[in-house]
Amino acid sequence: MGVSFVLHWYPPANQTSSQAEEALQNHLTNIGAMAKQQLWRMDCEQFTALPNLTALSGRSFQVIHTSENESLSFAITEQPNVLVSERSFDTILTKMSDCYQPNKLTRIEAKGKKYELGDFAIKIGSVFLGPNFKCLVIEVEYKPSSYTKDTLPLLHEFLSIVCSNFVPIPDNLNQITTQNNSNFYQLSDTILQYKRVFDECRRVNPNLAMT
Repeated sequence: MGVSFVLHWYPPANQTSSQAEEALQNHLTNIGAMAKQQLWRMDCEQFTALPNLTALSGRSFQVIHTSENESLSFAITEQPNVLVSERSFDTILTKMSDCYQPNKLTRIEAKGKKYELGDFAIKIGSVFLGPNFKCLVIEVEYKPSSYTKDTLPLLHEFLSIVCSNFVPIPDNLNQITTQNNSNFYQLSDTILQYKRVFDECRRVNPNLAMT
């Protein structure tokens, strides 16, 4: 796989979330990006230790599923580390109900459309906490390289040229950190970026129009 960067943002005051998402989608189409038929989807659920278990008091972890890797589950610990397992891990979770319980109120889902433009793959979507819209998200992947250091400038340039009229672009993308401080990007690094977005969505509750 290549190197990805995930950004989230909020619609401007004069646009609803649907209008802001559609404006960026139309822009990508107008500059030659090809829309993919398949939609993408991701969900994230938080599991918390039961309060009567003193040894596990306050402990929690999150589990992420993505349509891009339907056979896998990604469990994220508090450190955070990403543990990748087969989807059958979800069956194990049901047998841990006397230790950990899912918090349905913090379940998050992201979903949207996929595009390709040259060597770049782009995902645009909306993030929901339960039924409530929280933010818009974009993931841009540079497919030919998995070497993070050389790829970050290309991702920043692409975002600045293609998306800066729609999405606030940071001055640099150094906040991408790979697990074990490796120079080579892994799927778990993308999962951690989405986890950071989802954590902020749980903290922030801006007054946003949904449609």
